[in-house]
Amino acid sequence: MQAQLPFAAFAGRQALFHRLDAVGNKAERAEAFRDYVAVHFCLEELEKAGLTLNSKSRAKANWMRVLRGWSFDSDGREGAVLKGWVESRFGLLARFHGEPLRDFSSPAYLRYQEMRSAGLYGTNALEGQLDLLYAYSQYEFRRGDAAAKRIELFRGINRLNEHEVLSKSGRRQVVLFNNLVSFTSSRERASEFGDYILCARVPCEKVFFSHDVVPGVLKGEEEYLVIGGVYDVSISTL
Repeated sequence: MQAQLPFAAFAGRQALFHRLDAVGNKAERAEAFRDYVAVHFCLEELEKAGLTLNSKSRAKANWMRVLRGWSFDSDGREGAVLKGWVESRFGLLARFHGEPLRDFSSPAYLRYQEMRSAGLYGTNALEGQLDLLYAYSQYEFRRGDAAAKRIELFRGINRLNEHEVLSKSGRRQVVLFNNLVSFTSSRERASEFGDYILCARVPCEKVFFSHDVVPGVLKGEEEYLVIGGVYDVSISTL
């Protein structure tokens, strides 16, 4: 994964990041980001984006609603949009959406694609909003600790067979996660979601969004949305 690529896609929007460079307070940077996205994508003046009265209801499906929808149900329409975004940007296929996705011609995969299409239909460049959100998340990580390469995150599960295990060695496993998955930075918080706790050292470039990038958007405290794929994890019990 090339961490710099999303920034290149926004070369014409460098004014945003130049402005953020001059803001020392993280909360103020988050507010500046919200304002920029609202103005750039006409989120509060949808008619300027060419949307008619009949299409305005879908255009309200902006980046914040998608993230909140994920918090409510990661296997819902908003979850399908986010997993589809990861597919299109990073080439990682969704492995699960309500049920396993293995066959492109299966009813399960077709339902997932229908939900993704329905989630994007009539929206105002929703995937473009997600592009910018990822770029901003990466900007905040670099600004907070430019030397950081990985972050230790936890995920609580009830059954070890909930994930695709590629190999095992004692308490360590190589796991193929879904293409987007929730973690937390708190082991105690992870323990609330299952009897087994997976611990992964996640490359910072694979953090799509976290609870503190734009506070108040995600329902879960200390939650991280991580681009999935293959991870070496350690397993512990409560």
